[in-house]
Amino acid sequence: MMLLTTPRRIGELGRHLMKTGRGSNEQVIIRDDLCRDVPHEAVLALRVLAAQSRRNHRVQRDVVHIVISPKRALSPAELGYVLRVIQEEFDIPTDAARHVTEHRKGRRAPHFHVVYAMTDPVTGKALRFRRSRERDDMLARRLEIELGEGLSPSVRVDRIAEMLRERGLEDLAERAAAGPVAEPGIRPGKDEMQQAARLEADVETIDDRVLLAWRRCGGDLQRFRAELDASGFSLCAGHTLVDGRPIVRLIDRESLMTTSLTRHVNRVSKGAGQAAKLHEIDVGRAFGALPAEKQARAALRLDGPQRSADAVLGEFDRLIREMEADGERDQADRAKAAKERTANRLTAEERTRLRQRQALVRERYRRRDRIRRARVNRFFIAAGVFANPKVRKLAFYLLAAGAMASGAGLLGALAVAGVAVASLPSYQGARRLRAAHDEAAAQDRIKMAAELQAESRDFFRQRAIAMKLADQRACQRAMQEKRERAARLRAMKEQARVRAGRQDREGLRIRTRAAEEQLARVMRGHRPGRSGQGDGGQQRNRSAAARPRGRGMER
Repeated sequence: MMLLTTPRRIGELGRHLMKTGRGSNEQVIIRDDLCRDVPHEAVLALRVLAAQSRRNHRVQRDVVHIVISPKRALSPAELGYVLRVIQEEFDIPTDAARHVTEHRKGRRAPHFHVVYAMTDPVTGKALRFRRSRERDDMLARRLEIELGEGLSPSVRVDRIAEMLRERGLEDLAERAAAGPVAEPGIRPGKDEMQQAARLEADVETIDDRVLLAWRRCGGDLQRFRAELDASGFSLCAGHTLVDGRPIVRLIDRESLMTTSLTRHVNRVSKGAGQAAKLHEIDVGRAFGALPAEKQARAALRLDGPQRSADAVLGEFDRLIREMEADGERDQADRAKAAKERTANRLTAEERTRLRQRQALVRERYRRRDRIRRARVNRFFIAAGVFANPKVRKLAFYLLAAGAMASGAGLLGALAVAGVAVASLPSYQGARRLRAAHDEAAAQDRIKMAAELQAESRDFFRQRAIAMKLADQRACQRAMQEKRERAARLRAMKEQARVRAGRQDREGLRIRTRAAEEQLARVMRGHRPGRSGQGDGGQQRNRSAAARPRGRGMER
């Protein structure tokens, strides 16, 4: 169970209590059975509670906001008991006005928001919430024991047991003292857990990937950046500045979960017993200029569908290799067929582009058909005008008179008028034109189907070429990364060899100097004695005089 007591002003609390939708609460319930002396609506209830607190001008906060987040769903009786325990601990009057809201989020157990006024309704004195953090921890451990929930790890185990003993709860104190201890800096923070729950990200898997990348780089921050990129992470610049530089933020490309790189590495390495102890200033200097977090997340959202599709195909490749290694040929063939179907499946954006291209072809043919229909309609209208014999006779007379007026003879004028009247629109000609239009429309439909197929072939051909080019670029990037890793490995080996040679030379120099010093000490110990120091010097002189000369030197 988690308890959090926060005296605060109203601010955006009303909006937070009633917020629903994507990434937030699935359902918000006002618990009228637990609310007391306040309106049903959250915003109005907060104003009523704040008005009570503001009567005392020395009170700087409007309300006290208490969050109760149990590990399992609580019955009404259990929730009532929790509220009574909290009121007893913080000396909140039993008849104090309060507003209770229940939030439900998917598979999580419902959690509750309880709001009280900051003053006693009778005396008007301010309520006291000193040391509320450790008192919240004590209440949470006490309620976990009493309600049968497992004890959560805490950094204040001894202090919680002491506080329970001060309240006369010896049995609970003994059980709380045996609870798990949480070492500071190992568990993810509250904001990280909330972000992971909202994005449905697996925090443990992300921690394992970050820790593996840190171990592979061997503490080299430049290599660490390449290892993070190979592990599916991106880096960006945060909003907070440290020593004039933005902190480095880590983005998981799969879930888009964002954390502080320095804090994340320090936390996971400390949990593994190998504390990295990175500093924001050093990390910022090592990575230099980075894209802003907002732009980086927007770019990753655009590339998300393609990256997820590539991830699915990559899993298919690994599955096929494992099946072939185990000798399961039939299963491997089926997996290859499934991979091919998945690779050929269009994304939503590709389907939209294909439909747009096909719609353009259809629109062109439809427009051509509309123009033809307009021509046929005009012909029918003209045929309707000249269908009356009287109109045609009048047209014949007018044409003949016009021809004669222009100087033509009678026979010529009659011939011209007859040809002109015969060429006037008629229903028979309109029917012939409509039949020709219908035949042309049928041919156009055949041509349109062929062009649609051609457009689809061109689309899939271009898509296949783009996918092939993308695969080639990916292979080139992989080869480039492989060459860079090999070059870094060679450089590391060369540095190690140079370092070993330098150490060998230094050791040889030290040994030579030691040998020279030892020889000097020996020579000083066997130096010839002066006269009057016994016959040591005489013995040396005798040995020198007895030394053979000439050929005796060869012996």
